[in-house]
Amino acid sequence: MSKIVKIYSDDPLVHYAQTKLPPETTRNQINGILAEYGVKKVAWNFDIPREVWVLFDDEETIQGFPIRVPVKVPCPTIWNRANPRAHSPDKKVENIDWKVSLRVMYWFIKTHLETGYAMQSGKAIAFLAYIKSANGQQVKDFFLPELAKYKALTEEPI
Repeated sequence: MSKIVKIYSDDPLVHYAQTKLPPETTRNQINGILAEYGVKKVAWNFDIPREVWVLFDDEETIQGFPIRVPVKVPCPTIWNRANPRAHSPDKKVENIDWKVSLRVMYWFIKTHLETGYAMQSGKAIAFLAYIKSANGQQVKDFFLPELAKYKALTEEPI
């Protein structure tokens, strides 16, 4: 597994850094896009400045069987760099840019929903890594360590 690094809003790979939308507006847009794709049950932990995530139920029929799969998507953490010369005290220290973080979350969810639909794989496959088990773990929590055991995947060229 790769090392976790801090991602800053001035990183050229971070889009939406210039967004003016407040986090609450983006949360409402996420609710809207989930509803557009048929999601009926949505719960939020919207605890700015600590943690934001959305939990929703994916109800689908797979191979003739109805299933209900809980999906938990955490909000990514995109940071603002500290600026010791700034006039505003909150800009003198490093802090989470919730406007940018929520925009990244919105586009993550939107593109996964669109891809699951267009590729006809469904939401369960599109959000596979974020499916939440009964013990609170996500598929990615137990799948990634198992995947690391398969060295052959990295030894053969594509």
